[in-house]
Amino acid sequence: MPSNRSRFDRRVIVLAASLFSLCAASAGSEPPSTDLQALVERQARDKQVCAVSYATIHAGKISSSGGASGCDHTRVPTDDSVFQAASLSKPVFAYAVLKLAQEGLLNLDAPLVGYLPQGYLHIRNPFAFGRPSITDRVVAPELQVVTARMVLTHTSGLPNWSGDPLAFDFEPGTSWQYSGEGFMLLQRVVEEITTEKLDDFMRHRLFDPLGMSNTAFRWKPQFAAAFTPGVPRYMDIPEAFAPFSLHTSAKDYAKFLAALMGDPLAIQLIVEAPASVIPKLGLGWGLGWGLETGEQESFIWQWGNNPGYRAFVMASTSSGDAVVMLTSSENGLEMAEPIVTTVFPGTHSVFKSYLVREGFAYFACKHLNWCI
Repeated sequence: MPSNRSRFDRRVIVLAASLFSLCAASAGSEPPSTDLQALVERQARDKQVCAVSYATIHAGKISSSGGASGCDHTRVPTDDSVFQAASLSKPVFAYAVLKLAQEGLLNLDAPLVGYLPQGYLHIRNPFAFGRPSITDRVVAPELQVVTARMVLTHTSGLPNWSGDPLAFDFEPGTSWQYSGEGFMLLQRVVEEITTEKLDDFMRHRLFDPLGMSNTAFRWKPQFAAAFTPGVPRYMDIPEAFAPFSLHTSAKDYAKFLAALMGDPLAIQLIVEAPASVIPKLGLGWGLGWGLETGEQESFIWQWGNNPGYRAFVMASTSSGDAVVMLTSSENGLEMAEPIVTTVFPGTHSVFKSYLVREGFAYFACKHLNWCI
């Protein structure tokens, strides 16, 4: 997508430089503040977040973790407590996709329909758990050119979700639009390539090797004792969906982050050719991750939003440090900025964008430019 990439040439150079210095910088950088637990406890009370769990990575290892409750009579979560991670599912799935590409099993720039001999059957009601699926076979001509790279950078032209026959909002590769539907398409391709259902594939590929015993792409009975219900409501997710169904703990997600930040080839793939999202804020999108690029340092990030849950993750491409926050509250994203700035001091432009805002704040920031 030349028009978007050209705007990011300077930023890509910064990202590449950060990548090559990752190992050296992680050895000399300072670990996150020891005041983080106190801040999390205070923020949970102030924001009335009933349960929050977090973990940080420094020098390739978990350096701090914990949890807090801002509501009376609510069990204080630990770093082993299980939450719905919502869209934090996407970077985990994307990493497995990149490993398939590195092994030559998937071409990131080949049309995805080439991997689907029966075509693509779109599910119109993925959130109607337990009810029969309503489907349509996609015949839109744009499907013939959609690639895994487009899906991972959210440039496929597909909507976020569609309850109607699947149609494209723009020509693939020409613009940016966040899309869960794209990840559903890519999930189907991965299942076809590997001949495994998503949850089994992810368990064999990532969760078991990394010791992520409290993680799965669908609800499992063994989660019951450690599960943290969303507030004020949440949806049971008995099926596996790449864009949103991950169940995990802060400690487990940190294990994934440690593996990712210790994989320079994967980081290089993620950051090397980002799509432009909000150029004036230095925000783009790489392979499976949002990118925040400053003059001195660059970060990868993702937010999550399921009913009753909010989550956020950010990692530095220069130091390799990272932080993940999981909450069981629809107020949870209000905690993301203070937590992130404690781990990564300074101003982060992602929090100035409409992307992590909700309700009227989302509308006002995106459409009226009322961002504060």
